[in-house]
Amino acid sequence: MSVDYIGAYAPGDREAVKQLLGMTDLPQVAAVARGSPATLAGVRAGDTIVSINAVSTKQLIEESDEPSLFADELEQHLRVLPSDSPIELVLEREGHDITVTITPEAACAPRYILKTDKGIAAFTDGANIAVSSRLIDFAQNDDEIALVAGHELAHVVYGDDEASGLGQRRFWEDRADLLGLRIAHCAGYDVDKGLAYWTRRDAKDWLRLFRDPTHRSRGARVKRMREELASLSCPPALPDMTGDEG
Repeated sequence: MSVDYIGAYAPGDREAVKQLLGMTDLPQVAAVARGSPATLAGVRAGDTIVSINAVSTKQLIEESDEPSLFADELEQHLRVLPSDSPIELVLEREGHDITVTITPEAACAPRYILKTDKGIAAFTDGANIAVSSRLIDFAQNDDEIALVAGHELAHVVYGDDEASGLGQRRFWEDRADLLGLRIAHCAGYDVDKGLAYWTRRDAKDWLRLFRDPTHRSRGARVKRMREELASLSCPPALPDMTGDEG
């Protein structure tokens, strides 16, 4: 379930947004994934969120340090609630308050974000995974996107942050390649087909010789991942990288 909030919009645009989306001064459900616990509980896109577990969203807005980011804060608030306890929401729909109870399910924690102001790139801050619109345009199929996204998800799984040096950074990139390959494979994607992304990307990157040496060459990365194809199994296991860390 994703959330929108009028405070995220420029003041001059808010009245138009309210009229277009039917928003109020409280957060609104922007989208609900098909088959998700929220959908099964009866939550709909366009619902206004009045309270969460008897805590009003008006109170949460007042306690926010940065109201323009309140939608993100509210999604984070929902994510950290105990996964073994039901979540009670009071929603306003067509002028009436309704109460729904969501039974949470454990799921992949990171959020995927589409960035429109980057080149062909994907990266993570440890909590979110960003994929650029230019990368989406460059990719020829979902298998290629899944392989790149799997690499970034692997960094999140390992908790990679600030490396102590070039050797550690390259080690982290190597293991993210292999675990990302396994994640994409177990998610049902054709990773052999997905590897074409790196080959094609290398051919079109005229500045590849001047890139940061934290990664192996794309050709070497493809070779290592291709060698893993025959041994792929699910669920994905962490790669054995014994002896590889410099």
